[in-house]
Amino acid sequence: MGVKGEDMGYRGFIPGVKYLLDINNGEDPYPEGKKVVVVGGGNVAMDCVRSSFRVGKPDVHLVYRRTKKEMPADPVEIHEAEEEGVEFHYLCNPSRILEKEGKVVGVECIRMELGEPDASGRRRPVPVPGSEFVIETDILIPAIGQAVDFSFLEKKGDFAITKWNTFEVDQETFETNVPGVFSAGDCETGPDVLVRACGNGKRAAWKIDEYLRGEKPKARMSEKFVKFFGDVKVYDRNENVGFLGDRARHLLRPMAPEVRKWTFDEVEEGFRTDEAIAEASRCLRCYRIGMIAVG
Repeated sequence: MGVKGEDMGYRGFIPGVKYLLDINNGEDPYPEGKKVVVVGGGNVAMDCVRSSFRVGKPDVHLVYRRTKKEMPADPVEIHEAEEEGVEFHYLCNPSRILEKEGKVVGVECIRMELGEPDASGRRRPVPVPGSEFVIETDILIPAIGQAVDFSFLEKKGDFAITKWNTFEVDQETFETNVPGVFSAGDCETGPDVLVRACGNGKRAAWKIDEYLRGEKPKARMSEKFVKFFGDVKVYDRNENVGFLGDRARHLLRPMAPEVRKWTFDEVEEGFRTDEAIAEASRCLRCYRIGMIAVG
């Protein structure tokens, strides 16, 4: 976060990924803490605030330096966090960690205003002088994203690196510009979801296998179809053709926020039999794929 005190080892200062790892292992990361402040606006931050309720923390806040519109987190995650009672503090940023006897007791924040766009295309937050305020807390969690750790490389300069500080690779083979070196996952895409990293890792493994067998790595037919259907835009959200019988999509009913926020159980109820039949009978326009493939 770049604020005074974050490297002092205060009790209650817990990085977001470490916080979530402890919870995933069935532990309360800091049992004596009941007030939580999470700093960040991505999905890791959303996981931290929502998981905090589920390990018994009743007072949860999120601090984000831009507005809700600029938050990179999944809109569904933001909406459900709001429903569950997370208190959002937009356009503010931590400026100082408050501690007492080696424990976090609060965080001083400063209000921000949006200036000119930065390299990401989003408007850069600018501090407003004299606007500092304090949020009392026992736990402070920075969840502001991660960066690629290139320390394992002897010569980073040999590799082509993107402006986002990730490996530049061939998008079909995952090869870097250095022969015999492949890259997939967050070090190629930047911070992303686990399932995409796993999928790309598997695809990269196919290419590595081909390379080790002396073959030229190439895209598989299934991968070409994925790219093809993406390029031809099989599904157009703006297409207004209606659904068969004008049946709209059935939405799963979520558990009430005041109930689900305290549990890690599945929070969406399944369909009733009649709803499942109705959902399965809707026209999903599969014919369009067939028409494109034939055409």
